Amino acid sequence: MCVGLNIGGALFALTTVAAGFSGPCLPLAMLISSVPILLAVIPYVTLTSVIPTTSASYRYAQLFSPSVAIVSLFTLLVCLLIGGQPLFALGFGKYLQALLPLDPIWMGTGVLTAFYVINLMGVRLTARIQTVLFFMLLAALILYIVLGLPSVEAENFSNPFPNGVGGVFAAAGLLFTFSAGGIFVIDLGGEVMQARRTFAKALPVGIGIAVALYVLIGVATVGVAPWSSLEGESLIVVAERFMPKPALTYFIIGGALVACATSINIIFTLISRGFLVVSQEGLLPALFGKVNKRYGTPHWGLTAAYLICVAALVGIPSLMFFGSMLNLGLILAISVVTLSGFVFPKRYPDLFEWASMPFSARSLRIICGTILVLNTLIFGFFAVAIGKSSLVFLGIVLGWCIYAGSQKRRLKEIKESLSPAGPGSPTHLFWMEGEDRDQGSGVGGQA
Repeated sequence: MCVGLNIGGALFALTTVAAGFSGPCLPLAMLISSVPILLAVIPYVTLTSVIPTTSASYRYAQLFSPSVAIVSLFTLLVCLLIGGQPLFALGFGKYLQALLPLDPIWMGTGVLTAFYVINLMGVRLTARIQTVLFFMLLAALILYIVLGLPSVEAENFSNPFPNGVGGVFAAAGLLFTFSAGGIFVIDLGGEVMQARRTFAKALPVGIGIAVALYVLIGVATVGVAPWSSLEGESLIVVAERFMPKPALTYFIIGGALVACATSINIIFTLISRGFLVVSQEGLLPALFGKVNKRYGTPHWGLTAAYLICVAALVGIPSLMFFGSMLNLGLILAISVVTLSGFVFPKRYPDLFEWASMPFSARSLRIICGTILVLNTLIFGFFAVAIGKSSLVFLGIVLGWCIYAGSQKRRLKEIKESLSPAGPGSPTHLFWMEGEDRDQGSGVGGQA
C-alpha cells in the first residue's frame, strides 16, 4: 500500500518539468526530495506506535497545536483541490492525447467525473479498483527501467549542474510528492490491525522501494534524452527512443493513464476523510460531512471538492502551477507533524514510553530538527524558483490563519481536551477504556 500511494501521476506529470530545474542531476534531486520523507518515517511511526488513528496526519498535528493543525489541514485540502487533482487530470488528458486526438482538458474533466462518481459509491469499490490498477502501473514502470537503462548515454550527464545547486533543490521541491504520498498511509491507522507493528515495517520498506524505482527512472530519463530536450514534453518522448510500439502503448495506458487515475482516486478518498473529520469537530458546516445513508460517503463534501477541481483544471491548465500547489501543501503538512514529533516526548512523556521506535527523546528531537531544516531549504529554493505560485500558496495559508482566528473558542476546547493534565487527556481521547492499543482504534475510530 505504501508503494502504491507513492507511485502515482506526479511521476508522469512532473518528471520532465523537474528536469528543467535540475538538468542531468534529476536522480540526485529525487534522492534529495526523499531524504526528509525517509527521516519523517521516524516521528510518524513513533506517533502511530502509541496513537494509531484514522486521519492521523491531522490528529498528530493537533498534538503540536490545534490551530496550526487546522491551518495545515485546510491548506493541504485546498492544495489537493486546486493542485493535486487538476495536475493528475491534466496529465491524464495529455497522455491520452498521444493515443487519441482529444482535448486534454475535457478528457481530464472526464476522468475527474468518473472517479468522483466511483468515490460517491464508497471505499470498498475504490479499494478494489486501486489494487488492480497498481499492478498494471508497476509492470509499466519496470518495463521503462529494463528497456531504458541499456540505452543510457554517459555524455548526457555532462555539465551536471546547469542551473546550480539551487536548481537541484528547486527540482527536489517539485518532486517532493514522489516520496511524500506513501507516508499518508498512516492515516489508515485506526483501521489497520496491529498498526504499531505494521507501519514500523511497511513505511520504510514501501517508501524505500518507491525511491529506488524513481531514481532508476530518473537515470533512464535524463540518460536516454538530453535534459534540454525535455522542456514542455512528457515521458513519451523519452520512451519512444527505446520502446517498440506495443510496449510504448502499454506504457502510456498501463503506466501514465493508470498512474494519474489511481492518484485521482486516492485523493478523492483522502479529501472525503478530511471533510468528515473537520465537520465532526464543528470546524466546517455539517453539510460538508453529511454522509450518504446508502454508501456511507460525504456526498455534499465530495461534490463541492469535485466542482472546485474542475474549475481549477479548466481555469488554470498549468502543470507547473498545479505541481507547485501540491508540493508546497505537502511540505507544510509533513513539517507540522514533524513539529508534533519534536514536542511529543516532553509534552506527553507517559505516551512516549509506549513508543516502539528505539530512539531516545533527544534523538527524536534531533531527527525532527533535521527534517525541518531540510524542508525549509527545499521550500525556500522551490518558492523562489516558482515565483508567483508561491505567493498564491502563502495567500491560502494566510486565509486559513484568519479563519482559525475566528474559531478560537472551538480550537481552545480541542486544545484543552489534548492537555496531559486535563480530564480529556490523550490517554483517554485516543483509546476507549479496555481497548487493545494494537488494534489501531483511536481518535479517528471514535470520531
